[in-house]
Amino acid sequence: MFVSLLPITVNKLLYSHDFSNSLGGRGVVDLLIQMNDLNAGMRTESNHVNQDKMESKICLLSLKFNSQNIDVAKRLTTEGLTLEHRTSFIRKLRETIESDVFEFSTCNRVLYVGFDVEASRLAESISKMVDIDEIPFHVMLGSDAWKHLVKVCSGLDSFIVGELQVMSQLRSSINIHRENNLIETYNLGFFDHVISATRIIRKELGYTSSTESMLNLATSSLEGILNQKGQAKSVVLGFGEMGVKAVETLHELGQSNIIVVSRNPEKSILRNTELAERCTMISYDDFEQYRNHVDIVISTMRCSSPVYNENNVLPITGESMVLDFSWPPSIEENAVEPHQTLLGMEHWIQVARNINHDEYNSLMERGDLMIESIQKRYMVTLNKKMEGKFRAFIYNRMEGLSTSWEASSMAQQKDIPQLGAFAREIATWICQQNNSFYLSELTSYVKNTSRELNSNLLQQVSRDVELSIRTLTANG
Repeated sequence: MFVSLLPITVNKLLYSHDFSNSLGGRGVVDLLIQMNDLNAGMRTESNHVNQDKMESKICLLSLKFNSQNIDVAKRLTTEGLTLEHRTSFIRKLRETIESDVFEFSTCNRVLYVGFDVEASRLAESISKMVDIDEIPFHVMLGSDAWKHLVKVCSGLDSFIVGELQVMSQLRSSINIHRENNLIETYNLGFFDHVISATRIIRKELGYTSSTESMLNLATSSLEGILNQKGQAKSVVLGFGEMGVKAVETLHELGQSNIIVVSRNPEKSILRNTELAERCTMISYDDFEQYRNHVDIVISTMRCSSPVYNENNVLPITGESMVLDFSWPPSIEENAVEPHQTLLGMEHWIQVARNINHDEYNSLMERGDLMIESIQKRYMVTLNKKMEGKFRAFIYNRMEGLSTSWEASSMAQQKDIPQLGAFAREIATWICQQNNSFYLSELTSYVKNTSRELNSNLLQQVSRDVELSIRTLTANG
């Protein structure tokens, strides 16, 4: 094995330093051709076609909403905008970064996927457009961005694991970008693979239908509790979208003694004046001093970590039922008294999919492994696809040259029938190289062909092939 490799190494060194062409013996610098560089001349798709390029040419900026970033999120999300305003925003951002960008907003997150643009430039452009100095985006690149999108789309990153709504929302966003020409077709192919991977994962995990919605879970739980308690004293933490729905549900179930806690009651009232008038609106500072008997607490707070814990217990008394619908959780187990019941993350996951917390963790690990496996198969498929396109490209290029050789004044009648086949032989030699080759090796192969071609024509073929390869690698 060592003996067979040694001459190759020596030849490479000789080509690198001592190569001279036949034009007067004048020495020239040999050129090491990287196979990846040849792709530069056939760029018809975005740079997410192989994993190396994908890593540097795709970025994802994600912001999942919580109490610390909710003000930023409200100015950033396109949720609630008209189609005209949303497409105008995306189009302006695309023009600013001079590249394709995909925008996706839901009630609890907003994310951007940029193609052929640095993450820092995309983030800076978004910040300028919404007039916010620094947005706390979570940044992912390349295959990590693809895997995150699959996890989001499949419902594995949702509070209710396996929910179908987010997949529907992503497909809707893809259609908006497609129908309004906001993104090139070849970049939309990236999302086709996301949807395809999502279908595989949902099928493997048995999520062929949507889980029970959060609102249905809340309504069912409240009905069961209130059937036993009758009229109850309820506290709702937060008056955002979920908080409003919680209050509406309580009213629909015949409840009238409702206290709503928010950071700014005066501002919160304006979100739904009619509903707020039927509640007692107080601040969190007021709630900290409350210490009264409460039957039901419903938390819809947006927070990055639990607000109520061992050092800051929930300021209520009585045999209360505490329903935490926040994600991440807003209330820890040690924030409630022993005679109070907390229905938190573990409970809702188990109700939604009939699995306990350990099973949930196992499911997340299984999902991650599946995504990793699908991503690897995806990249293998893309690489094979590109290899096929590369071969076709090189063959077409060499055969194109053969047409000019056939028409050359240097071509003799006996040469012409051979030139098409000779061009394909040259293309085959190029495509069979691993990673790289020296240009001198290619020209040597051409000049030393066993075909009986006149020497002048052979010189032209060699020059044309060399010029073609130099042009492709942009090093000539």
